[in-house]
Amino acid sequence: MNRTVKLVSVLAVGLVGLLTLSACAAPAVAQSGGNNPEQPHTISVTGYGVAYGKPDIATAQIGVQSRNADPAQAVDDATAKMNAIIAALKGLGIDEKDIQTTNFSVSAQQDYDPDTGKPKDTFTYVVDNTVSVTVRDLSKVGEVLGEAVGAGANSIYGVNFTVSDQAVLEAEARDKAMADAKARAEQLAKAAGVTLDTPMSIGEYSSGPIPYTADYKAAPAVGVGGGAPVPVSTGQIQVNLQVSVTYIIK
Repeated sequence: MNRTVKLVSVLAVGLVGLLTLSACAAPAVAQSGGNNPEQPHTISVTGYGVAYGKPDIATAQIGVQSRNADPAQAVDDATAKMNAIIAALKGLGIDEKDIQTTNFSVSAQQDYDPDTGKPKDTFTYVVDNTVSVTVRDLSKVGEVLGEAVGAGANSIYGVNFTVSDQAVLEAEARDKAMADAKARAEQLAKAAGVTLDTPMSIGEYSSGPIPYTADYKAAPAVGVGGGAPVPVSTGQIQVNLQVSVTYIIK
């Protein structure tokens, strides 16, 4: 009887020891199985691409300013001149959708005595009316500006030349930027004694087309009638594009 009890006790102690050993070993196996694989080694570079193109569209801000002691008269004068300007633009084939009012304002300016420089009790009312004009036939840009002045415009600025569709120039600049990035990465890899592999990530940054701008200031128009065409230069459009590329190396 005592021998049987002793045998059972030995078996129980052995079983407890086995369970304890298993419990201690289990966390070690789980931990070793959770290790992350080694991250790939990389080279990061920035590539630059520039594309140039010929503009095919122009925009200009064309306006009229009228001054009068009577605000209603100042508005009437500005309105009459702007109507004449718009009529002249349409006569040159400018579509109505390409003529958009961008500013209309009425302000009062106090008059000053020219001899003493002291303010007077009277005011002069200033009316500004400006339209943004899009010219799709660049051969007419000079004529548009001249006719606008002849019709009464006394403020012309922001004459910009750009492209209506910049996708082609962007694609060219993108190809150049990627080629530049790869050349830089290959040079770095060669210097480091490693081999360039596939890109792991690519980012793109574009500044868009940089328009060519020519400012033209119109003097106050005298009378009404066609003005002489204004000489203009369309220049060229520049699109800048930048890519950031990370390559895997081995």
